[in-house]
Amino acid sequence: MKQSKSSKTWNFYKKNSWKLGVLILSIVIFYFVIHKIELKINSIETYGKIYEKKRIVSGMRVGPLYKYKFWFIYEGKKHFGESIKTLEGENNIGKVFKVIVSMNEPENYEILFDQEFVEKYIVDKNGNKKTLYFFKKN
Repeated sequence: MKQSKSSKTWNFYKKNSWKLGVLILSIVIFYFVIHKIELKINSIETYGKIYEKKRIVSGMRVGPLYKYKFWFIYEGKKHFGESIKTLEGENNIGKVFKVIVSMNEPENYEILFDQEFVEKYIVDKNGNKKTLYFFKKN
């Protein structure tokens, strides 16, 4: 008895589906590695301030997970970002941390929660407000 075309396709898929999975996984890993390498090579440092903290609710209870939203200035424009990295403490709104931003793609960024800074504002003789950042000692 002759197999139909759809059953041949299904049998081929069943035999080779793991190859497709490995290919997709390889592409995803390659994409993330390229972004990390590009961020390390072509990046500048700036400062980001947390403005919102949302609790992430999941089906399994794994402890409190939070999504931090922050903004940073790059090339004179305000950019917004998100992170689900772990940050100690309860009241984190308004805290300032170092952000590494790709010079080629400002959408490629990473906030460094282990490097907290303090903002100090000064006004010069002309009335221009400048912001200085100082590393916060624990």
